[in-house]
Amino acid sequence: FYKGFLESALAPDEMLTEIRVPKMNGATWGFQKFNRRAQDWAIVGVAAWKRGTESGVGLVNMGSVPVLATSVAKAIAGGASIGDAAKLAGAEAEPQSDLNASAQYRVHLAEVLVRRALESTSK
Repeated sequence: FYKGFLESALAPDEMLTEIRVPKMNGATWGFQKFNRRAQDWAIVGVAAWKRGTESGVGLVNMGSVPVLATSVAKAIAGGASIGDAAKLAGAEAEPQSDLNASAQYRVHLAEVLVRRALESTSK
């Protein structure tokens, strides 16, 4: 759906009117973001879900489009601890440095926020 920064696959005369997210029985969810002020865009944002050994992690502002952190999910499925899996958060991402944060700092934030989001799914 996202083709690049602030660019979608929608034509000029199209509008997204609905998004359906299927219910996942037994799943827990977590969301974390880091920003300077509450109303600011997230410097890095993380959404995570977990159900048993299954999990999923999505990252925003870690590239020109949202990133699915499959290496984190594979690590969790393989029995890795949340802390160890979170260290893989930047593996699929290509963050850019800008006036808000360097690429290296974004990777650090992603690791911390993925750990927090996954820990919140375990409570």
